[in-house]
Amino acid sequence: MKATDLMGIENPLSAGASFLRQDRNLTTDQALAPGQNKRGWVESPLFDLSLFTLSPLAGLLVIVPVLAWPRGMRVFIAATYLIAIPHYVSSFSFYLGDENLAYYRTRRLAFFVGPVLIFIGVMALRLTKMDAAVQSGLYVWNVFHVSMQSAGILSIYRRLHAGSLSESRFARASLLGVNGSLAFLHIDRFPPIYQNLLRIHFPVWAMEAGFLAVAVFGLVFYLDTLRRRAKPMRAPELAFLVSSLLLFHPYLWVRDLDLATFGMLIGHFLQYLGIVWLLNRRKYATREGSEHQRLLSSISTKTPLLLFTLVSVGAVFYLAQKSSAWLGVPISYVILWNSLALVHFYLDGLVWAFKNPFVRKSIGPYLTPQSHMVV
Repeated sequence: MKATDLMGIENPLSAGASFLRQDRNLTTDQALAPGQNKRGWVESPLFDLSLFTLSPLAGLLVIVPVLAWPRGMRVFIAATYLIAIPHYVSSFSFYLGDENLAYYRTRRLAFFVGPVLIFIGVMALRLTKMDAAVQSGLYVWNVFHVSMQSAGILSIYRRLHAGSLSESRFARASLLGVNGSLAFLHIDRFPPIYQNLLRIHFPVWAMEAGFLAVAVFGLVFYLDTLRRRAKPMRAPELAFLVSSLLLFHPYLWVRDLDLATFGMLIGHFLQYLGIVWLLNRRKYATREGSEHQRLLSSISTKTPLLLFTLVSVGAVFYLAQKSSAWLGVPISYVILWNSLALVHFYLDGLVWAFKNPFVRKSIGPYLTPQSHMVV
C-alpha cells in the first residue's frame, strides 16, 4: 500500500452524483452497530487489532516453531502458501473492478507492459546466474514496500482522527529509518548484499548510520508535529504507530535473516490482506457490473468463498512448485516466485498512489467513511 497521506482525499459529498451515491452506500452499509463505536477505527476494534495493530505478533507463530521444533518448517511452508502467496496475488484483484480496469487500459504501458518487463528481467537475471541482483533487489525493495504500507495505513488513521497532512512525510521517514536500521543491522548475514558491498569497498557501516539518521530526524519532527495537533492522538492511531515501529523486531533477535524477514512479513501480509478485503467488501457490496467484477464482489462479501479462494491460490502455487521440481526445472518456479513478489511491489506503487486523483476518488472514500470519522 502506498504511503501518501489521505488528507488530500476529496469529500465524497462534493464529488458529484456518482460519489453522492457511493457515500449513501457507505453510510448505510457501514453504519455503526448498536452499542458499538467504530469512530477512529478503520473497521472496528476487533478487526483493526486482529489484522493491523497486533498482526506483527503473528510472526512469532512461525518463528518460534521453526526455532524450537524439528518439524517447525512445516509451519513456515504452510504460512508461505496460505498467507504469503495469496497476499502477493491479491494485488491482481484490482484488475477485476470495472472502473479500475477501464482506467488501467488508459495506461497500458504501466499496468500491463510493466509487469511483463519485470518478469522478463527476473528470468534473464536468474538464467544468467545473476542471482544476487534479484535477491538484493527483493531485500531492499521489501524494506521500502513494507514501510510505505505501514505509513499508508497510518495515514488512514490520521485521516479518521483529523490529523494534519504535514505529518505524513515525517511519518514515512520515521518508519523507513527505523525499519531500514533494523533490516541492515546484521546485513553481514545476507551475502547477496554484503559480499557485493565488500567487493566495491563500500563502507557497510555507512548504510546503518544513514538509516539511523533518517530515523532520528523523522521521529523528532514527527513527534513535534503530533505535539501541535489540535486534538491529541487517540488510542487506535497511537497503537498502530507503535506496532509499525516494532514490526521489524525479528531482526533484533533472529539470527537467520531469511527467517527474520519472513517472520516480519507475516504481520505485513495480514495487514495487506485485511485492507484489500475491506476495500473490496465495501466497494463491491452489491453484485453488479461485468462477470469479473461480480466475481470479485462474491469473493469479497462471502467469507467462506474468500477463504476457499485464498486456499486455492496457495494450492495452485504449491502444485506448481512440486511440478517444476518433478519436471527437473525448479528454476522456473523460482522465477515465477521472484517475479510475483517484484510485480506486487511495482503494482502497489501504482494502485495505492494517492497523489493520483483517480486513486483518491476510487479508493479513499471507502477507507475513510464519515461513519468512522472522529468528531
